[in-house]
Order: sequence, then C-alpha cells, then structure tokens
Amino acid sequence: MMYLFVYGTLKNGFYNHQLLEDTEFICSATTKQKYPMVNIEEYFPYLIDAEGIGHYVEGEVYKINEEILAMLDILEGYPDLYNRHKITVESLGVELQAITYFVNEKINYQKLELLESFKQN
Repeated sequence: MMYLFVYGTLKNGFYNHQLLEDTEFICSATTKQKYPMVNIEEYFPYLIDAEGIGHYVEGEVYKINEEILAMLDILEGYPDLYNRHKITVESLGVELQAITYFVNEKINYQKLELLESFKQN
C-alpha cells in the first residue's frame, strides 16, 4: 500500500474520481513545498515539477495499491505525458510521503496564473 496525492480531476466531485472509489480517503492535504500548478486546458490542471515556485497546492490523499497505481499510470500517460514521484504533503501538522503526477511537457508557466487549488467551473 502507498499514498497518492491528487490535485485535479481525481479529487472527490470530479469526473475521474470514480477510479478511486475503491480506495481509502485519508485526508485533505497541502504540499509541504510550493509548486507551480496551471490550468491551460480548462478541464484539468498541470502540476509542474519546479519545487519552491508557486503555491502550496491543495489536494486529497488516498491509500492505493499497485493495481490502482497501474490503472492511474494509464490514465496519466505515465511515463510519456506525466512523471510521478513522492513528495511530502501535510495535513493538520502531520506529514506524509505520497506519490503525485507531474506533467512532462515544458510549460512556460512564468506568464500564467499559478493556482493553489483546482476547482470546477
């Protein structure tokens, strides 16, 4: 078992959350480090692996297994479209190590609005 940090369409209430229906919700959490997150496509955000820039990103943590991770890798186009690695997230002063997905595409985010959280329109 491992923890997964989700910040976009896998969160509760969004259209890809159904893939996490059989997993255990652990908590709402925020990244311990700042990351740039942008919403270029309107329907889903991109988290960019540039630690220390942007905002503390809000999301949710779920306990998942290897089978769920393999299914999510297909959804996220891992390793071609997205990469993944563990980051530290915090909830109520408790830190957890959780896997999250970062976009591989080089995005010029310096001129874009950086988001703290992804919300439905």
